[in-house]
Amino acid sequence: MNPARPPLLCALALLVPAVAVAPRADAQGYPARPVRIISPFAAGGSNDVIARIVGAKLTELLAQQFFVENRPGAGGVVGTDFGAKAAPDGYTLTMVTNATLAIAPALRKIPYDPVKDFAPIGLVGISPYVVIVHPTVPVRNVKQLVALARSRPGQVEFGSGGVGTPGHLAGEMLNTLTGIKMVHVPYRAGNLALNDLLGGHIAVTFSTTITTTELIKAGRLRALAVTSTRRVPAFPELPTVEESGVPGYDFTLWLGLAAPAATPGAVIQPLGAALLKALQAKDLQERFAAQSVEALTATPQEFAEKVRREMVLYEKLVKASGAAAQ
Repeated sequence: MNPARPPLLCALALLVPAVAVAPRADAQGYPARPVRIISPFAAGGSNDVIARIVGAKLTELLAQQFFVENRPGAGGVVGTDFGAKAAPDGYTLTMVTNATLAIAPALRKIPYDPVKDFAPIGLVGISPYVVIVHPTVPVRNVKQLVALARSRPGQVEFGSGGVGTPGHLAGEMLNTLTGIKMVHVPYRAGNLALNDLLGGHIAVTFSTTITTTELIKAGRLRALAVTSTRRVPAFPELPTVEESGVPGYDFTLWLGLAAPAATPGAVIQPLGAALLKALQAKDLQERFAAQSVEALTATPQEFAEKVRREMVLYEKLVKASGAAAQ
């Protein structure tokens, strides 16, 4: 110890650097370190793509890195459960969807409560699915697909990223509304179903435009219709399923950003404000539009109410279709 310095000053001198470099734990300093966004689906899928676009914009707006961590499994349940049980400090967020919050509980017992275990930050976007077939399948529209499936009950297979994913329920909805019996083939991830469709091993998938636009334009897959109630800019010539002779068909994917339930409001509020600003940015909207995704905003209260409402809707759909976890 330097004899010229009093012992108390020496002790304080040792404490000052520790205080200066210690990460801030209070909400006012948020975000003081990188923030991870859990994508509960495989890399390259629609959830992953949108999470990365949003993460990049939040990084720009909040001057701190927002990075995506993929934790796929069980139709998104594995990663969503991980996000629900993460420390409620704002440094682990989850890109949730109607698949993980509204559909999954209708199919099986899940390890988290879609309403009680999350603090909604905001909705992010909405996107239709596309009904697509391998070019060798002898159909060019939904009416012909329905006729084919009706003539071959139990023989036409459609793939999805797993039981309870939107791609699964989109197919079950077509089964229910038309009385056909296409057979569901679940995969561990949506890209695996898409790969088997490309290989001609299954006949149909209901996939997002995010993952299929280039494949359709290249002629490697044939698009029959979009699942929303209105046509999409990326494929203005494609009719909706409803226009193709299936009244009442409407199925879209929505995504939102959420934090663990006990995350303080002092973190949720600036995150929500930054997310809203990100979704209003022209460059983000252009990137979304290229994927046929429409930016979607909502307050945390509106977000929570949407989840509650759709849990009831999908429970009815699952019961009507006979879909069940496999």
